[in-house]
Amino acid sequence: MNPLIFCQACTDYNVPTKTLRQDSFCTVHTVSTKESSSSWTVQSIDTTSHYTELLVTGQYSDIFQHYNVCPQVIGTGNYGSVRECIRLATGERFAVKTIDKSRIGRLDHLQREVELLRMMNHQSIMRMVDVFEDADHVHIVTDRYTGGELFDRIIERTTSTGCFDEFEAARIIKSVLEAVLYLHKNGCVHRDIKPENLLFESKEEGSAIKLIDFGLSRIHYPREGPMKNAVGTAYYMSPECINGSYDKATDLWSIGVVTYILLAGYPPFNGSTDSEIYTATLKGNLIFERKVWGGLSHMARDFVRRLLSRDAVEKQ
Repeated sequence: MNPLIFCQACTDYNVPTKTLRQDSFCTVHTVSTKESSSSWTVQSIDTTSHYTELLVTGQYSDIFQHYNVCPQVIGTGNYGSVRECIRLATGERFAVKTIDKSRIGRLDHLQREVELLRMMNHQSIMRMVDVFEDADHVHIVTDRYTGGELFDRIIERTTSTGCFDEFEAARIIKSVLEAVLYLHKNGCVHRDIKPENLLFESKEEGSAIKLIDFGLSRIHYPREGPMKNAVGTAYYMSPECINGSYDKATDLWSIGVVTYILLAGYPPFNGSTDSEIYTATLKGNLIFERKVWGGLSHMARDFVRRLLSRDAVEKQ
């Protein structure tokens, strides 16, 4: 095991340490798989329109003219389901997330998610291939990842003495940091980084990791002042987010929590309700139990400690 990979992950994101840190065919075109770091912007979205009349993609289009959508559901969420689909022209297999528009309170938020996915081009971020919309649903076609959620791998691997070994945890977190660096350089804050939103590309050992689900993401620049809406998943929300005044550093806090869970198998700030989790997070009593952390490197603990620091300056 080489714990120095935590040092390299810090350096790549520039986290300081003591000695190391989308009635015609769809208009969204296939995104190149070539990685790009060029800047992109999201078109302004009219949030004053009536949401029931808003077209998320700008026009209706029929997914079934271009894809055979398999009936078996391979994933579900609050607003719809995921199925495998096959492109009729080529036979290529993809995944399609079908979203029930009637379940969405703010269709402009879904529009924002589609616009963000349209712009993204990074090897560690889910690639949107096509997007279609009819009267009832939005269908987002993406690359198909078969390795499952990081969350499930954590459940499988957790023992009384920890979870992932340090090297594998560092490899995963390095990919997440690279994805978040790309987002932040382009003014995007994810706001819901968690193991359920990290997918393995395949079931093979050492498979690449992909950051998914941009439903809570938004474009935000420092000149706009802090974000105020406390959104996310309780375990992974930063104290600043809970308090309703935060910036892009909230994503780094979330990565710190994910890292802790990868190594320990349980969250650093726990509770039986969201309220209890918020209280524990705000108290910030970070504990490294000897039974789990005693066999891990100082660099791993230091990495987690700095990401879970209340001092945002340490994480920039």
